[in-house]
Amino acid sequence: MITLIQFPWSPFCITIRRILERHRIPHRIKNIPSHDRETVIRATNGRAFTVPCLTDGKIAVGDFTDFGQEVARYVDRKRKLGLFPRDKEGVQAILARYIENDLEGVGFKVDDSYVIPALPLVERTMLTRFKERKFGKGCVAQWTRDRVKLNRQFADLLKPIDNMLTSSEYLVAERPLFVDYDLYGILENYLYSGKTKLPPLKQLQRWHRAMSRR
Repeated sequence: MITLIQFPWSPFCITIRRILERHRIPHRIKNIPSHDRETVIRATNGRAFTVPCLTDGKIAVGDFTDFGQEVARYVDRKRKLGLFPRDKEGVQAILARYIENDLEGVGFKVDDSYVIPALPLVERTMLTRFKERKFGKGCVAQWTRDRVKLNRQFADLLKPIDNMLTSSEYLVAERPLFVDYDLYGILENYLYSGKTKLPPLKQLQRWHRAMSRR
């Protein structure tokens, strides 16, 4: 059986989890502390360090590249889900970069400002230090102070998505493709704390309800 090794709030783990759930693929979930990657390292024999990581019998798959879609593509190939149709590869690649760079780059800061302070001491301290090495000392506190501005930026970045959804039930097809799950992961990360909500964008909210259904 497939096992998904994850942090529960990670947007990219949520993406894979939603694919597994929506397609009713039997799986187990293994949550690991954000500061302890031993499970991933051992599962992949040192080839991967990040989540999501998926094990399937003796096979272990991680997102080994910077623009990682390896886990999603593995599930897609194994189960023949059709999430990456050839004629949509170009538009999905462009849209995924917007979702995972521009949109996620704002949304995760809001989520981190709520989630990190609520973690147990060791995990909280280690994750804070990790973030500070990447984004500068005091970054989590700064994101907390900037929540109003960050929420407004997040809403602005979602407006083009809302416009796209006025002419299609899903982002680029009449059924969910990878980018729909990709976007769902970013939004659910933003909503993870329970202290945020989606902006009042009608088509986006309609799409989110559809993606949330089993």
